[in-house]
Amino acid sequence: MGPFETTEACSQWKKEYELPFEVIPDKDGTIFKRLSNGWVPYSILVGPDGKVVLWESEFQEAGFVAAIEKFYQEAAHAPAQTQQPSTRAMPPRVGRASGANIVILGGGVGGLVAAHHLRRALSRRDSVILVDRSPNHLFQSSLLWHAVGLRRTSEIQRPLSDLTRKGIEFINEEVLEIDVSSRHVRTTLQMIEFDYLVVALGAQLRPGEVEGFGEMALNLYDLEGTRRIHTALNAFSGGTVGVLVTDMPFKCPAAPYEAALLVDSFLRKKGVRGRSEIHIYTPEHQPMPIAGPAMGGAIAGMLRTRDISYHPLFPFEKMNPREHTIVASGGEPQKVDLLLAVPPHRPPEVVRSSGLIGSSGWMETDPHTLATEHEGVYAIGDVNNIRLANGKNLPMAGVFAHSEAGIVAERIAAEIDGRTSEASFNGKGSCWLELGGGKAGFASGNFYAEPEPTVHLYPAGRPWHWGKVLFERWWLHHWF
Repeated sequence: MGPFETTEACSQWKKEYELPFEVIPDKDGTIFKRLSNGWVPYSILVGPDGKVVLWESEFQEAGFVAAIEKFYQEAAHAPAQTQQPSTRAMPPRVGRASGANIVILGGGVGGLVAAHHLRRALSRRDSVILVDRSPNHLFQSSLLWHAVGLRRTSEIQRPLSDLTRKGIEFINEEVLEIDVSSRHVRTTLQMIEFDYLVVALGAQLRPGEVEGFGEMALNLYDLEGTRRIHTALNAFSGGTVGVLVTDMPFKCPAAPYEAALLVDSFLRKKGVRGRSEIHIYTPEHQPMPIAGPAMGGAIAGMLRTRDISYHPLFPFEKMNPREHTIVASGGEPQKVDLLLAVPPHRPPEVVRSSGLIGSSGWMETDPHTLATEHEGVYAIGDVNNIRLANGKNLPMAGVFAHSEAGIVAERIAAEIDGRTSEASFNGKGSCWLELGGGKAGFASGNFYAEPEPTVHLYPAGRPWHWGKVLFERWWLHHWF
């Protein structure tokens, strides 16, 4: 049981479900901190050999079922003698004479970078096709600036159709089916055959899973949501602002904390901070738990300095729009006048319906090559699941999608050329932490380090903020 439970509750749970084993509470949170990504795993599945094969920080029924089915399939086809899997050396699928068809699904960070690298590396006989249901690429890192009025909509997005000037074909349609056996993708209007496929569809935002979200909460993670946040902040004259993480995992782990700090700066400039409260509610036991206790402690300290109340271990249960409250499981309702929320993140429906999710509930890849179990099919960015040495998951962040895209592009190009590529994703990444008032922090580290990721947070200051501004300008100019 979780750290929220009492001995009496555990006994009742054992009795109610007639469990043959003991159920005990994790009173001091020792197990919780050791195992979790910031939340207690809902699902732990142990195989016949006693090894844990499914261990997830969020419940994904399809992934859990897939893991169980895999047991039966392996048992039915198990060889008489256990053999070690061999390393597959795949020959080029398509040579220069006929040209290869590379299809990239998703025009976010990973898809955009992969398309450019592939186009530069390949012959014009080879087709690079990018498919996205949105006509625009949105620079998501700037959404928080958009929320506090520091960016206009036109400044943080670009039309994906501009990629055609660089020899990348763009198809503005929704992906409805991925058939890896027949090597095609079905969209709303056509079938697209592929020799290589890069799935970069990201995580799907599902605010509709939370009853009352549309009535009460403003979405921190989409353009319309941040536009509404800016409107609401302009009209705000005082009261309680809540920043809520509804579920785990979620992309850009620093975003909720940056949002609170930027709102604090906005309200101070407006002159209403003195009659306002800012609260962060999250199921995490510390800010950005995967980055380690030093990082979490530093961010918590920044929040205290700004008089922002931090509520960790908040197992969100529901919203009550009529009462303007949010409720934790077994907790007291918390009153909020303005609620900024991180919606649940789920694997894209097309990935789920096409049978491409693994036992983790997400697409599973080789941690270094990003290859899936299907020949010529790769998954990069938030749609994939990479387990780290400490048993936790690589965070969902654009910096990783960027690096993964380059690795995948190099490996595909090498295979088409008949070369062998040693390109390997190394788990290194960095991010800015916006503090408001023209200041920012910066952190970088190696998430593949063993036994734990090593992450360093540099002292905050104005140069880091301007570094992020310059990166934003470079990004939107370089890729378009």
